[in-house]
Amino acid sequence: MTEKEVKTLMDKYLNGTITATEEKLLEKFDASLIIKNKERVSKKEGRTEQLGQKLLRRIHGRQYKKSGRLWVKVAASIAIIINLGVLAYLGLHTTKKTPQTVSQIVETTDWGKRKEFVLSDGTKIKLNTGSTLSFPEKFIGNTREVTLIGEAFFNVAKDAAKPFIIKSGGLSTKVLGTSFNVNAYPGNNEISVTVATGKVQIDASDNVVYLHPNQQGVFHKNLGSISKKEVDTSKFINWQKGILKFSDITVKEALGIMEKWYGVTFVVHDDQSLDCHITASFDNETLSNVLASITYVKKGLSFKPLKNNNILIQGTCIDKN
Repeated sequence: MTEKEVKTLMDKYLNGTITATEEKLLEKFDASLIIKNKERVSKKEGRTEQLGQKLLRRIHGRQYKKSGRLWVKVAASIAIIINLGVLAYLGLHTTKKTPQTVSQIVETTDWGKRKEFVLSDGTKIKLNTGSTLSFPEKFIGNTREVTLIGEAFFNVAKDAAKPFIIKSGGLSTKVLGTSFNVNAYPGNNEISVTVATGKVQIDASDNVVYLHPNQQGVFHKNLGSISKKEVDTSKFINWQKGILKFSDITVKEALGIMEKWYGVTFVVHDDQSLDCHITASFDNETLSNVLASITYVKKGLSFKPLKNNNILIQGTCIDKN
């Protein structure tokens, strides 16, 4: 019998509406619980005596037609209140607890900026440019949950009892302890998770995929599906080392990457053709050095700095057959 049911029957005792069947049920509950827990009841004698006295005062405040009936109610109710004290001692009934409040922390990076920090559980985070990570000041409960907008590299502290979960644009990434990269910029149609070490579970739209080192899972937002493939992990986590790498992409695509990397805006005319391809790698280079290298290999292009971090790109380039 649950605590709620016992209290309901006790109230019926007090207002005289209990049936004979309910009385027997209550008496049966009373006897069985005392027999099973008589040793523990003795430990709470002070508490149960207080409860009994409180109940007696409540009963004497009421009037009943039959004095004999009153003593039956008094005896039964005290026994019930004692048993409820046992339930409280054993932790078998539900008590309302004040929920523990934990402050939320939000770490944000502007375009062209990156940040490193450590969470309360020891997990190391590298937040890429133009990204935001929201997490509790201290993890409580059975999970460690954070929310990511943008891109971050996670080196998760191991804790088998508390899985680490990243929520990012409809995709959930769950791990126990490993290192991996999550790319979840809002403007992209895809969210990618690239694993460096350990094992990662990703799920979205009722699809669950497990990833191992040198594997990448991609959540396709429009399709609601997840694909998996083998990759060269270094290509997707080089950003945390300050390495900017272009692997046979168009100059137009490279400009889009540099805008996020350096926090600038390239001004391009609609009639300009920037479909020529480029392959290059830059290790913690300044923007001016990167642009100088591009103009050196792509003779038809030039760059002119403008106000407010705007850069005008002049000329065109097309790959020669």
